[in-house]
Amino acid sequence: MDSYHTIVLLYILFIWLVIIHTFEEVAQGIFKLKIKKIQLTKKKYLIGASLITTLNLITLALLVIENKSGLYIGIFTASVFGVLQFIVHAIGFFKEGGKAKNIGAGFYSSIPLSIVAAILLYHILLQIQL
Repeated sequence: MDSYHTIVLLYILFIWLVIIHTFEEVAQGIFKLKIKKIQLTKKKYLIGASLITTLNLITLALLVIENKSGLYIGIFTASVFGVLQFIVHAIGFFKEGGKAKNIGAGFYSSIPLSIVAAILLYHILLQIQL
């Protein structure tokens, strides 16, 4: 299997983990999150999750047809929706005293998500260098 097919398969796994991460956040009550004047609601959260899923599926389609822009969008999505998730949720998890609530909601699924995102990012960067 060539490296481009590896990226496509990793991206499919990445999307699956993002969806699992969304379910975990919902189960842990992310809708109760309030940061200063920002109050997260179900509607705002679900709109955001829908936009993220749509962007991920567009990126996957671009990767499947071997459009180079899919690689560049993949750098963004793997970094922000993958690696950054762990950093944000880990800070929140420890801020909440080791509990997965508020900003720490989604901590457990962010671990495999960030690992797969880092591997995906590595493969994308290798492919761009070629």
